[in-house]
Amino acid sequence: MADENTIPTSAAGTAGNVVPQPAGTPTNSNSPAGDDTAPTNIGKFLLNWQNKIEIATDGLTNVDDITKAKWARLAAGINNLTPAENDTTANDEYYDGEGFGTSDVTSKRYQFTVAGHRVYGDAAQDYIASKMLEIGDNLKTLMRVTFADGSQVYGIVTLTNIVPAGGQPGAKQTFSFVAVFNGKPKFVPASANK
Repeated sequence: MADENTIPTSAAGTAGNVVPQPAGTPTNSNSPAGDDTAPTNIGKFLLNWQNKIEIATDGLTNVDDITKAKWARLAAGINNLTPAENDTTANDEYYDGEGFGTSDVTSKRYQFTVAGHRVYGDAAQDYIASKMLEIGDNLKTLMRVTFADGSQVYGIVTLTNIVPAGGQPGAKQTFSFVAVFNGKPKFVPASANK
């Protein structure tokens, strides 16, 4: 399915064009300016621009058939993606611990904080911003994150803490939200996506 947020590029080799390559594509990460490929890594470190964040803009919540969702990519204006496990722990001390305690993770609420600048007309941002006054099931949809190494996590999320705009008068408008997975998200290892 075509990505409505993809920016068309002219023929490869035209000076000044940067053509993002899929994760794992061999590139010359030390290429001089004007090369027609963006580096995917610096040394052994993968660059974050390869992370792909997608949101279902049709409100679909059927995780069993994600191919039917109307996906929109969150990329334009987005400059931060932060996952958090949001662990719940049971902390206990026992006599055999000699004064030292134990900690057990009893549950997680896996979530992503997505932040950046507001881009009006962007399908994904417009959909999320339209939910700022909603409550309940109207805030649930599918989200899919494909990491730079090709691994993927997806599932039903609740859109929370939506900030559709704001900031200082002479600054770009801010945009952020937190997507909290409902239950255990699906995980696809990188090897399965090759």
